[in-house]
Amino acid sequence: MKKTVIIGGGIAGLSTGIFLQKQGVPTVIYEKNAQPGGLCLSSVENGFRFDLCCRYINGIKSGRRHKLMTESGALIPSLPVDSSEYEIYENEGEVFRIEWTISAFRKLLSQLCAPEDAGRIDNFFTVLEKFRNYAEEPKSPPFSLLPFRGKKEFLLRYRSYLIPLGKSALTATEKWIEQWGSESVRKLWRALYPDNYSLYAFYTYMAARLYENSGYPRGGSADLIRRLTDSYLASGGELITGVAVDEIIIDRHRVTGIRVAGKTVETDTVAAACDVNTVLGKLLKGKVKIPGALRLIRQGDLFYPLMTVCYGIRKQYGLPATFCMEDEKGVDGSPDLTNYQIEIHSAEMTPDSAPAGKSALTVNLRCDYYFWKNLRQKSEEAYRQYALMVVDELNACLDRRFPGFTDSIETVKTFTPLDYEENTALYKGSWRGFAPTVFSLKNRMPRTAGNCRGLYFCGQSVAVGGGIDAVTEDAYDTALFIKAHSLR
Repeated sequence: MKKTVIIGGGIAGLSTGIFLQKQGVPTVIYEKNAQPGGLCLSSVENGFRFDLCCRYINGIKSGRRHKLMTESGALIPSLPVDSSEYEIYENEGEVFRIEWTISAFRKLLSQLCAPEDAGRIDNFFTVLEKFRNYAEEPKSPPFSLLPFRGKKEFLLRYRSYLIPLGKSALTATEKWIEQWGSESVRKLWRALYPDNYSLYAFYTYMAARLYENSGYPRGGSADLIRRLTDSYLASGGELITGVAVDEIIIDRHRVTGIRVAGKTVETDTVAAACDVNTVLGKLLKGKVKIPGALRLIRQGDLFYPLMTVCYGIRKQYGLPATFCMEDEKGVDGSPDLTNYQIEIHSAEMTPDSAPAGKSALTVNLRCDYYFWKNLRQKSEEAYRQYALMVVDELNACLDRRFPGFTDSIETVKTFTPLDYEENTALYKGSWRGFAPTVFSLKNRMPRTAGNCRGLYFCGQSVAVGGGIDAVTEDAYDTALFIKAHSLR
């Protein structure tokens, strides 16, 4: 049996390889970077560990995605999981202290809501429970792979979930927010979640948080990738790093191999676990047309580009995991984009992210991808100087809130949108690919290319909105598709 080629050694690629190997399908992963990891980025500087991806994982304690992450090796039963007792969000002059439990959150809503919102609160928690119960349901094969009788049984089993889940996927959160009578409640929702995203994504996020099924795994991104890599290699898979695939070879509408490092490797199955724009353009040379994918690339909403500033601090400020603060002066992520809300992520809750008594913080700033790209093309020195200027402006902002902050800095590391693009190959410097808007969910990448046998897509492009839990489940489904089609 020819090996299935997997392009990309991130969460999606490694997990797909693990699930295929366990089903007896031999695989080889090609990863362009020197180390596997993909979007699961982390950086270690002077004893401080900064996670750029793995802050909170949904489904980390129970449910079908937890089972799959455990099966892949991403999680292990003995692994400590850290979480913050509360988080703080400031929005339009109001401060919200969020305790992530059902009882505490219901109490907060009751305090903030208008009289006419009472029914909406009850409905919110009713729907939320459906999302939580659905997440706890056992994993079933993808619907299209089920026989007729299996499809009928699926529809009967999940009929109580399908309508609210399907309806929420086609509704923007903003439309739902506007139904609330209390302005304070509307501010709360907008502080917690982007209002242009799908209501389905919002409910999925809130169900995991409020039912206490999310958390930060000890060791963060680096250890998670290490566990997955070890699991993949232990299953018999082959991992080739530092080598980029140049082309997926198509002959008569079917995959016949790949071209890598000037050589041809024969295969009849390729799983593309990398950025869809790279696949359609560079790897397929435009030979395979997938209208839905082209529509997604041209019109789909991306997660906004970020400039991330990582701080190693020689003291602790007692910050929760997330502190979204407002600042009247703001910080320019680029000349035409000022951040008046500063998103701070603290790792004080986990003891292995910084030396004792110290703290690792990351701050995310929205910025303009094209500004940074044009600036680097113009001058590397101008690019570097502007990054330093942004850090100085951010330092002044943090000093206003935490007097003496600048004096407590021990180390600083910055990542621009170009750094995200170069390390992950994601389209236009997006830090996580396509955002879960209604449009992107309706037009997401198909699993297979109908006009090309042996080509499969997985990861961020298919699991719109991403997240380690969602990408792992998507990898499992991809493995089932490949296994099923290999038996035909």
